[in-house]
Amino acid sequence: MISELFNKLSAQNRAALVAFVSCGDPSLDFTKKLVKTVCRAGADIVELGVPFSDPMADGAVIQASSQRALAAGTTILSAIEMAGDLRKDGIDKPFVLFSYFNPIFKLGVGKIAAKCKENGIDALLVVDVPLEESGQITSATKEFGLDFIPLAAPTSPLDRVENISKSGSGFLYYVTVAGVTGVRDSLPEHFARRLADVRRVSKLPVAAGFGISNPQMARLAAESADAVVVGSRLVSLAHETLLKEGEPAALEAVSAFVKSLSESMCR
Repeated sequence: MISELFNKLSAQNRAALVAFVSCGDPSLDFTKKLVKTVCRAGADIVELGVPFSDPMADGAVIQASSQRALAAGTTILSAIEMAGDLRKDGIDKPFVLFSYFNPIFKLGVGKIAAKCKENGIDALLVVDVPLEESGQITSATKEFGLDFIPLAAPTSPLDRVENISKSGSGFLYYVTVAGVTGVRDSLPEHFARRLADVRRVSKLPVAAGFGISNPQMARLAAESADAVVVGSRLVSLAHETLLKEGEPAALEAVSAFVKSLSESMCR
């Protein structure tokens, strides 16, 4: 499904919008409504973030969100089963399960891959597993017909980026900045040049993520990348508006924001 989506969007001269949601913050019921909202507002792919107690790649926004989700009792299995509920409700956009390795390891890679397949998840992205240690995951995803989304860092040499891209399928997640997730004001210096180099060697479409927080940044990123990932700003907008104004206002604010991002994907 993911490769077909990129082929379709490429023909439209448009980048894919990837929306990250934090599962279970503050409840899985709200997350379901949030996923439906971002899909209807124009997200092309949804990353379903699994809460973890030590999210070392994440900044303050997603760390706090993970803590709230864990406090609400969210687990990797309940997040996966939520995806199944969304499929039953007619949501058909690709889902990527975004997780650290520990929750997967505790239950077993094969079991998680099987559960993902059973509940309509299309791909698995494991934040903290390097290329050299990804064999077990790539085997399980292939067995169950899932895409494995590899990650490349801005510090990765291009020959390594090429090898990383060969290890996966669906798309390559390119981390635009050295550091953790979080809202930033501008794209890194030489972003376009680096993305051009990465796309030249990558065997997969390239999604740019970490720090993209507004339609202007998203538009610039879409000029260079095949997909643009927005996470921390979505998570903080939903949380802050929910606290101050309640659920309908939070969903409305997220919808307006995602629509503005989606409009920025046209090249």
